[in-house]
Amino acid sequence: MNTNTNTAGDGSLSAFPAETPVGMCYVPFQQWETPYAENIALERGTMFPSLDLPFCGKEGLCSERK
Repeated sequence: MNTNTNTAGDGSLSAFPAETPVGMCYVPFQQWETPYAENIALERGTMFPSLDLPFCGKEGLCSERK
C-alpha cells in the first residue's frame, strides 16, 4: 500500500493512502506545530493548538473560549 501524500478527487492534497477502503476509520498523522505556552496548555488541556477543540454541551451549543 502506498502511504505517500496523494491528491483527493477534487485535486486537494490528502494524507490518506491512494487505496483507502470505504468504511474504515483512519487517524491522520499529527503535523508538528508550535505548542502553547505551559500556562495556556494547562488551561486548555492540550499543548497543541490543532487539538484544542471546543466542548459542545447541551444541544450542540459550543461554549466560547476566552
